[in-house]
Amino acid sequence: MKIVSRAEWKARPAKSKSRLHPDRVSKFILHHTTGTYGGTETVRNIQRFHQDTRGWADIGYNFLVSPRGKVYEGRGWEWRGAHARGHNSDSVGVAYIGDGKKGIPDAAKTSILNLLQEAQERFGALDRMAHRDVGSTTCPGDGLYAWWQDAPETLSDAAGEELPRRSRNPVPDLRDGWKRHLARLRDRRPR
Repeated sequence: MKIVSRAEWKARPAKSKSRLHPDRVSKFILHHTTGTYGGTETVRNIQRFHQDTRGWADIGYNFLVSPRGKVYEGRGWEWRGAHARGHNSDSVGVAYIGDGKKGIPDAAKTSILNLLQEAQERFGALDRMAHRDVGSTTCPGDGLYAWWQDAPETLSDAAGEELPRRSRNPVPDLRDGWKRHLARLRDRRPR
């Protein structure tokens, strides 16, 4: 699967980054952007909106998929997204570029399933969810959501293969806990 890199779509640099810990990733969350797709400029506009209007460090999604199935790297496999409040540290977020109310083209569906398969190869079996499953929203639109509920788990599943469920490391990464603790202390300081 060809993924258009950040350099290729001329992404701005991220203002900051938080690593996505592979042993914590348990969800694959599908979104839609609701706007229309107008090529690479659309991806840059989404990033600009997320950084300048929402105040986020970068584009919120890990990957974005065009109606023709072109896949764009957002934050990629290594960095935590900003796509589903309360679930960003344990998920990969993929957005269909367009409105999912009436469904999406087959090329986009294939690319989404390819990304799901790649995610499961990297992180083990994942819970397949939509934004509305983890937040109060209609995202990713009724048509896309209906397809997502009935779609095969992965292209491998369609061929009858099953991915092994990986074991979770029960010991938390203490460095990450300290970072969160220090950040909370910083936030409580009088300004």
